[in-house]
Amino acid sequence: MRGELSFWLSYVESRGGLWERSGDSVLMMIPPQLQHRLELPEEFAVTAHPDVAREDGVALLGAGHPLLAAAAEDVLSGDDAGVLILAVPASQPPDGERLLEKAREAFPVDHGRIDASGPVERRLRQVLRVGALVTYTASADDRFHERAECWVDVLSRHPVPEQAVTRMRQFVADGSPAGTAPDLGAVPSALAQAHRLLGQAATDRCRELANGSVRAAADAELTRTEKYYAEALASLARRQANAAPDRQALLAARMDSVRAEEKRRLAEIEEKYTPRHEIRPFRLHLLYVPALRLPVDVLRGARRFPLVLEWLLSAGMFAPVRCPACGADTASRPLVAAKTHLGCASCLPRPTGGPVAPQFPAVPAAPPPARQRQRQEPAPDTAKGAAPNAGEGAARAAGKAAQSKPQPAAPRPKPATSRPAPQAAKAKSLNPQALSKAGEKLAMEFWSVTGQGNLRALRRLCAPDSPAAAAIRLYGTAGPARAVGLADGEMPERLTYVTSAPRDGELAGTCGYLQAGRTQYDYQLRWHPGTRLVAEILPFGASVSARLPSPRWLFGSAATRMFHGLPLPDSELDPVAIRLWRKATSTHGLPLTLRCLAAWWRISDDSQFLAEHRPSVLAAAIHRMVGYRAAEAGITHDAIAGLYRVVATDTRAITPLLQARLQLSPQQPW
Repeated sequence: MRGELSFWLSYVESRGGLWERSGDSVLMMIPPQLQHRLELPEEFAVTAHPDVAREDGVALLGAGHPLLAAAAEDVLSGDDAGVLILAVPASQPPDGERLLEKAREAFPVDHGRIDASGPVERRLRQVLRVGALVTYTASADDRFHERAECWVDVLSRHPVPEQAVTRMRQFVADGSPAGTAPDLGAVPSALAQAHRLLGQAATDRCRELANGSVRAAADAELTRTEKYYAEALASLARRQANAAPDRQALLAARMDSVRAEEKRRLAEIEEKYTPRHEIRPFRLHLLYVPALRLPVDVLRGARRFPLVLEWLLSAGMFAPVRCPACGADTASRPLVAAKTHLGCASCLPRPTGGPVAPQFPAVPAAPPPARQRQRQEPAPDTAKGAAPNAGEGAARAAGKAAQSKPQPAAPRPKPATSRPAPQAAKAKSLNPQALSKAGEKLAMEFWSVTGQGNLRALRRLCAPDSPAAAAIRLYGTAGPARAVGLADGEMPERLTYVTSAPRDGELAGTCGYLQAGRTQYDYQLRWHPGTRLVAEILPFGASVSARLPSPRWLFGSAATRMFHGLPLPDSELDPVAIRLWRKATSTHGLPLTLRCLAAWWRISDDSQFLAEHRPSVLAAAIHRMVGYRAAEAGITHDAIAGLYRVVATDTRAITPLLQARLQLSPQQPW
């Protein structure tokens, strides 16, 4: 039975209908509500075979049929969310000795050995199942849909292997609803990871489309367009050569106009054939999978490194395990027992990420020479209200000593383009250990000066014309706290940090959580490895690329503050920035709004744009351009134009002009 027909039968059956197979066709009894909604008779025959439909007069149900589209829309508009406890397999579970053998087979350890450190215990392991409909637009005339699904282990935030997913699906139908309220503390981070994995898969699919038949069609249209304008310019050149002197200037201006039109038209064709995708989640299941908990020690000589492994009974394998040092999935990377810590083959000799940092304020930099101190201002007061921790006497003493002495003034920030070339070469030569230390130092200093309210030092740490600089321009020293969702008046007291190595052309990411009172907030600093300047401050605890996960995947009050309840900016905004602030924040959240503002403020000094175009058209075009490169959902010319109450043709016309100035790309998404 073909997939389209199978989906239709299951849909009608779920709505109370009946069906019976009759040869190569199916006779259906349509329930009254579907009869009225889909305008169908009570008895309805369908088939998936064209020959049968032609001979017997039954409806041919195939891809693109209106009934399938209506059924799919009905399913997607429903709420498919819930908590489910999977059934325990009837087979005998492995005992402690057998489980230890399986652990040694699944997790080989270089320079070490796994030994059990406690009894085996039964427990439930959380697994997140996320389903989405991905709409691909390969060109203006080619659009199709695909169903995507992602299973993520909540504790480790790593994808569940496909073999385990196949086995667990067999137990979903026999599962039982959870009787008590679930623990959702770790779900938001896993949800953000699922969204990132779905986005990455869709991006790879778009890359395949861009390199296939879509590229051939784009090249063909570009060739025709270039040939047309070349002939037009050649004709004008011949007329100019034979024209009178008073008409030669007019024809020269006409040729310049044709060249500008050619450039605009070529940019439109490139955008027309640029594949894009839109992700529409429709399923969110929190599954409780029966598991056997096995506490173990990884031994290297007399050293012991504790580790907890969990055997998923429904999957017949161990749950994903995060590397204790870098957080990577250890499925393809063997564990390594070093002399000082436990890590994996990809991160050693990187030190363990995620230690608890000392209480703010952090230890300030060494004081300048006495000859320079006389020209410096005293350091601002430090953040108050944080209780000291054990073992931090040295940090407190240094902090008090620093408050009694003048501090060096922060140097004036320079544009990133004015950095010398050797700095870029230095970024390429950073090894994982140096990168981790640089990320640790940057995170400590950044959140320290935020807690101290040192605006000058905060600006010095942020890259010019970046979303981080936009946050500070909006809210001053409270900008970083607003960017990660802290409530009004809350300031970070302590933090964790772990740094991920950047890909080619990407920014490095240092992420963890901030402790503010009894609340923890995920954060991520994206920074330039060469200049060590923060480019973006995000409320996500997992490393992301230029493509942003939606803040709607966040959980709790921090997610709400990304869209609503933000105080008015401290600085005055120009007409375009005002519209971006009002519209982009309420629809796509603060992270994308900061990117939009950073892009606009890079070119806002050019009075030509505001003189020739309406502020709403400029804001709508920038919102769509930046949102498209961030892989946000619902980013189309028509949707954004409707949001700003402008005409979509106006935003399409101005987009090539803005792109020529902004030069947006995966490496420069704002």
